[in-house]
Amino acid sequence: MFYSASELFIVTGSINNNSKDRWTVLAGWDTLALEITGSTNDDAREMAEQRAGEFVVWAKHQTAGRGREDRHWLGTEGCSLTFSVLIRPTEKEKEFINRFTALGALALTDLLKNEFKIEAEIKWPNDVLISGKKVSGILSEITWHGSEFDSLILGMGINLKDEAFAQGVELRHPATSLEAEGLKIVSTRDYLEKLLTSIRQRRQNLGTAQFIEDWNQKLAYRGKFMPIKQYQGKTEMLCPVSINADGSLLTRDQAGDWRIVQSAEFSSPSSSSGVSSSS
Repeated sequence: MFYSASELFIVTGSINNNSKDRWTVLAGWDTLALEITGSTNDDAREMAEQRAGEFVVWAKHQTAGRGREDRHWLGTEGCSLTFSVLIRPTEKEKEFINRFTALGALALTDLLKNEFKIEAEIKWPNDVLISGKKVSGILSEITWHGSEFDSLILGMGINLKDEAFAQGVELRHPATSLEAEGLKIVSTRDYLEKLLTSIRQRRQNLGTAQFIEDWNQKLAYRGKFMPIKQYQGKTEMLCPVSINADGSLLTRDQAGDWRIVQSAEFSSPSSSSGVSSSS
């Protein structure tokens, strides 16, 4: 099975012990709330071998978060929401493994629109944008038990305040925060619980045509030629058209030919900015 369209990787990690760390239940998920950790994805990977069922790891401060291509995400404590959901897909869901990154992205856009009247888009395959600026990054990683598919880790990082992303440095894509867009998060816990509820609701139609239709409705840069860097290292101008059922991106090149992109990265419209925020 081909995984790159959803940015799926294998991870390792270790959990730091803190007397203030505790388990709670949010939106029906057992949730470990950590004061500080390196990477919630790494923590979830380690715990997947010790704990049955699905669960969430939420860190108030994350020191070694990463995005695609192992890019590090550095932020100020208390300015981001960083968490990972350990999902054990059903046999049917495994047929749609390339959609899990979009599951997190669509759940966030649903919450922003339904709860806060904020319209957001999805920069294929793993970022959420508000007014063309990145507010969230998502990193999905798979874990294996021997040669058997075991679980999937859906890691999300959301900028709550501008301090969540590095200031005064060159970024890969223009960044924003929920606060900058007029949304002040009073309780991070409450917001996380609402987002986890949204993920549960979206998961119910993961394998449907409606899921792809909704993803296409949120596709950023549709109809616009953008510099797209593929993993072979080649950057070219392509125009996003639609997302296919397998999660790949249908594009058109400047000669008018159709091109299917399995794994790539959009460059910023202005090459001076960008962030990478994941878990």
